[in-house]
Amino acid sequence: MKKITLLFSTILLMTVVSCRHNNNEAIAPESSDSNNALRQKSTIVAAPQGEPLSHSDLDKTINNIGAAHHDFKWQWIDLKTLWSAVQYNNHTLSVGYKPVGFGDISGIIHKINIHDKQWSQVHDALINLVLNELNKNNSQTLTASDIIVEDDNVLPIITFKLTDKNAITQLYNLENVRYIEPLDYWPMDAAGRTESSSGCSGSTEPLNASDWTIIAPGCRLPWNFNNLNIPTAWNTAQGQGIKIGVIDGGISSSQTMLGSQFNSGYSNVSRTVTTDYTIGTSAYTTCTHGTSMCGMAAGPRNSNDATVGVAYKANLHFIHACNDVVLDESAERTGVKNALVRMGDIADLKIISMSVGTPFSYSVLQDGVNYAYNKGKMILAAAGTSTSWTSWWGVIYPAAYSQCYAITGVNESNTTCAVCHDGSQVKFTVPMERNINNARNSLSLPLSGTVPTYIGGSSIATSTSAGIAALVWSVKPTLTRDQVYTILKNTAQYPNGTYYQGYGNLNAGAAVALA
Repeated sequence: MKKITLLFSTILLMTVVSCRHNNNEAIAPESSDSNNALRQKSTIVAAPQGEPLSHSDLDKTINNIGAAHHDFKWQWIDLKTLWSAVQYNNHTLSVGYKPVGFGDISGIIHKINIHDKQWSQVHDALINLVLNELNKNNSQTLTASDIIVEDDNVLPIITFKLTDKNAITQLYNLENVRYIEPLDYWPMDAAGRTESSSGCSGSTEPLNASDWTIIAPGCRLPWNFNNLNIPTAWNTAQGQGIKIGVIDGGISSSQTMLGSQFNSGYSNVSRTVTTDYTIGTSAYTTCTHGTSMCGMAAGPRNSNDATVGVAYKANLHFIHACNDVVLDESAERTGVKNALVRMGDIADLKIISMSVGTPFSYSVLQDGVNYAYNKGKMILAAAGTSTSWTSWWGVIYPAAYSQCYAITGVNESNTTCAVCHDGSQVKFTVPMERNINNARNSLSLPLSGTVPTYIGGSSIATSTSAGIAALVWSVKPTLTRDQVYTILKNTAQYPNGTYYQGYGNLNAGAAVALA
């Protein structure tokens, strides 16, 4: 993950738990009355008065909330602030819905068929409600295609293009609306949208030969693999038979180690690398970040003088879901949500690695995480990376969700890395930064060729952890996600846990032995 800045006032552009299951089951509908699919809340909030907040005043309001909580969730804002937030950028509004009488659906969201009558009635009624309000005084009749940006085919979510305060107020006051959130908000003075390659440009730090050793049959072993006891783990397990999913900002079509050479050398075990995309038109881009993440998790061990991946016999599935590591656009938040759903539906995929993120909690991301988590996936996510002066900010999203394992990076002395985030949600750490030079990080695959590149932050810590989890799981594929987590926790640096660094550094050798 590249060093980025994102904050609330100057906003920090951040890149990027026990995955405890939410046991709250949805309650059955309280009545069989389906004549009226929508129902108002008992307490009604009036439509906002006056003009919407200016972009700068909106930013100040959100900044104050973030600074007070070291966190930000859209449910903490009032209706006027919500309405104001959709006036800027691309005006998208995500609406999560449910039939009347359902409680928290997070534990069953993977089982819902939104095409069933009780769900489709609510879906259709919400669209009609918005259209009826917009067409009251509209000389040209609007249709659903004019106002819907995405109509999710799996999850109960409709994303509207909508700024009308009366329509938004009506949605806000419905029991059927699980959440209503501006999906494209980004602070006016943030640098993100003008830097569409955050984390994708790669390192310019000159390589130091002491940061790797040559191992059989002719590849480079990154220095920090020894700190994690990975070579010892390889005596027993190499990830064979386990599929790792990586969600990121694209991979390079020129990197043969993720193409024709993926199944070569010691990695020649008929393993597979597959790709998909939920943003753009291809999985392939010029983004160094996604290439490095895949290389670290599952790059091949062959004689081509490239760096080896942690689980060099594991299968790999990559989804291009965002433009870069900062989820600062609605399309990226939607793309990651959709990637989580697709990976959730891949039966033999056990691990999802996400080295991307945003400081704002978006319920569409939470829905995607819940879906994949409920399908049994182990979700590893980067705790966040920024410039050192903003490192006071805690774990970002989606890593901060309890269904994810938040991972961060430390240096050789086990101090949180210069640009990494930590906090109570962190579960594990990975040494990825030299004490003598914090620009000398982990080593992984470049866009093309075999000369490695440095890659740091909580990003590389996350993909490294995904590889270690695959090693453990490959010892005994019948293990559950929670059993693998327990093994990782019990063999880590701090089995009793700490507040900011969780259970500390992973120990691949000890974890594999325990498995």
